[in-house]
Amino acid sequence: MSRFVGFVSGLLFFLFLRVSSWVCSVPMWATLICHFVFGLPIFWFWLTLAAWLLGGLLWYLVIVFARWGADTAEADIVKENKNPYSVGNKKD
Repeated sequence: MSRFVGFVSGLLFFLFLRVSSWVCSVPMWATLICHFVFGLPIFWFWLTLAAWLLGGLLWYLVIVFARWGADTAEADIVKENKNPYSVGNKKD
C-alpha cells in the first residue's frame, strides 16, 4: 500500500511541477492565444495540452521505472570476496 501512496503522491507532485513550469507550456499558451486572436480551432489547444501532460507523464513513468529497477537490494546478494588483501572479510 505504501508504494501506491508514494506513486500517487509523486504523481500529484509531478502535476504540480508540470503546471508550474511555464517555460515548457509555451506552445500550449501560444495555441490558446492564437485561438482568441486568429480564430485557430480550440482543438489545437487541447492537443498541445494533452501532449504536454502526456510527455511529462511518460517521463515521470520512466523515472519511476528506473527507480523500481534500482531498488534491488544488493545487500541480499552474497558476493565472493576477490580482494587478496582483505583476508579478514572472508565469509564462511
